[in-house]
Amino acid sequence: MLQKKIEAAGGLPPAVRLCDALWATLSSAIGHWAKDVYGLTIIPSISSQKVLTGSQPAQSFEGSYAFVSVSEAVGPVVAVAINSMGARKYAATRLRQDASTLKSAPDLFLRLMSEHAARGLWSRVVASATQQATASPPHLADFSASGDTFSQDITYLSVVYTLGGDGGEDSWLMEGGDDAPEIQLVLKMDDVKKLVRTLQERVEPKTAPDESGRDVLRERMRSTTVVLDAVLESMPMTIGECSQLEVGQVITLPNAKMDKLVLSADTVSGSLPISQGELGAWKGFRALKLRSPVPEDVIREIAEI
Repeated sequence: MLQKKIEAAGGLPPAVRLCDALWATLSSAIGHWAKDVYGLTIIPSISSQKVLTGSQPAQSFEGSYAFVSVSEAVGPVVAVAINSMGARKYAATRLRQDASTLKSAPDLFLRLMSEHAARGLWSRVVASATQQATASPPHLADFSASGDTFSQDITYLSVVYTLGGDGGEDSWLMEGGDDAPEIQLVLKMDDVKKLVRTLQERVEPKTAPDESGRDVLRERMRSTTVVLDAVLESMPMTIGECSQLEVGQVITLPNAKMDKLVLSADTVSGSLPISQGELGAWKGFRALKLRSPVPEDVIREIAEI
């Protein structure tokens, strides 16, 4: 079980422990939700984690009842889904019947029953992840009728939790050889990273000030504007020769080579060569590929430090 894995994670790198801590937080929220809807103490286990883009999250909902928010979502959750077995078990619990009596239940009936459970699941997960109680239950819509929900420009994380099946009290969820109930969360990857960073800030002590000034340098560089020139070739000319140049005139550059360009920057001290590269193309535009990193002493000169 995930909880046992986390307890034994003392030797894992900090980043791994933080991720496990996040999954434990979500697992705890799902466990509390399962207690509400099934009336049993259930320890969820992660059965699948996938990074998805574009229309891939929608394809992962096959065989499940998926719901999305019809308003601006608060928190990392984009969609939740409950598989058909989970929906049947929930409906059976609400109706105080055996789940086997609902094997032929209409799909629409199970979908409507699942919406109530999905709202509770959404609220539990968001409150646990953000550590803020939701003001009101989310207004969810059936994903199959919600239109475009997922953006091609956003990366998502799909996490599937399995409920029951470990031989404990919750094994009744798999009675009769049926598949285990499962719930799926689709989260924005950027929000997941933010949550991990938040956990990191809580558990890691603040670092001492940077005595070398490197942090100050980085901050100044972020707000510094500099003009870059990619120089293919240069040649000496007198002022008189420059004054005689005309529009349309062709100047021969015998030593120019496409794979030998010098990248220069304008500084308070004049033009400063900072790197070398070669001329190419990228997405229909002229591009310069650097061959070497910009030295730190050059960065300091550009930043006027």
